[in-house]
Amino acid sequence: MSGEELFKSIISGENKSILGDMARSGLAFLSKGYEKAVSIRNARFDEGKGVNKVTVPVISVGNITAGGTGKTPMVRFICDVLTHKGFHPTVLSRGYRAEDNKKNIIISRDGTMLVEPTISGDEAWLLAKVLSKSNVIIGRDRTQSAIIAIDKLGADCLVMDDGFQHRGLDRDIDIVLVDASNPFGYEHVLPRGLLREPLSGLQRADIIVLTKVDQVAPGIVSSIRKRLAQMLPQTPIYETTHKPQALYTLDEWAVGAKESPVGTYKEKRIMAVSGIGNPRSFTRTLVDVGYNVVHTLAFGDHHEFTNDDVVEIWKQAFAHQADMICITEKDAVKLSQLHAIEDLKIPILVLSIGIEFVAGKQEFIENLEI
Repeated sequence: MSGEELFKSIISGENKSILGDMARSGLAFLSKGYEKAVSIRNARFDEGKGVNKVTVPVISVGNITAGGTGKTPMVRFICDVLTHKGFHPTVLSRGYRAEDNKKNIIISRDGTMLVEPTISGDEAWLLAKVLSKSNVIIGRDRTQSAIIAIDKLGADCLVMDDGFQHRGLDRDIDIVLVDASNPFGYEHVLPRGLLREPLSGLQRADIIVLTKVDQVAPGIVSSIRKRLAQMLPQTPIYETTHKPQALYTLDEWAVGAKESPVGTYKEKRIMAVSGIGNPRSFTRTLVDVGYNVVHTLAFGDHHEFTNDDVVEIWKQAFAHQADMICITEKDAVKLSQLHAIEDLKIPILVLSIGIEFVAGKQEFIENLEI
């Protein structure tokens, strides 16, 4: 069991040992301090202190829990919608795991990549790769990134990736994604749970999007909607799934070659490899498509793959007699940079995943009016 798996087994309550109980008590004590600090910070922003407004509309996409909720495909969807409406959006990314995100760096301009993934971080680079008519900028200071986007790139609207807690930049629309498979972060703020702030913070949201609703029972989705409706009676709630859109070999993906249909390799034995916040979700997606997933190899979220990891991937694939390996686009950003991956004798597939609305897609698009 990895450290991340152990941590989640403790905060979820699955680990019922005495040590697990002691760990939860200690984490609960730390959570009180964290919650107090967050509450003080939020109160300051609620008063308008430290909030900067820019001259173009800002849409924020974020979440209230730590881990993957589907922000990257949602940002991509929103940028595509805005582009179709005639806007020229720029994505403002923090640049998590970038070489130096204290600097504000232009990652792409109208789809033209300007830096390597090590400089940008994987999520920002992936967005830059798939958004052929948008710009991407990284930097902790989102206000400064916004100014650069407007003054140097001619942006007429901004999409802030993972922006819900980054309140220094005023926004016109706050979209919050809630993962149906773990909507409320085990009911505690970090580190006792996965909430990045108390659930009361959801009152700032203009739109709630439940993601991955196909990965839980319908009754669970209904109970989540009911609870959210009680907390936020005037806030629209939409439901989405993560739908596979295309399949590539790693080489095809790297050079932007034509994709293959999602079900092309259904007869093969597949090993799922991922370094994302919710690896089970990725495996479930492959199974739902119809793939025979013989093994799942999960690394930590935002894992920095090494040549040693490639060796481990090969060992696990060989041990489970996998015909092919399937990875996420986010992990493809990092793995495609490793020389050792070229020596891997097992074909690597890259699954491209997008957002699909269960219902209300047009209404959601109309709510993006800026």
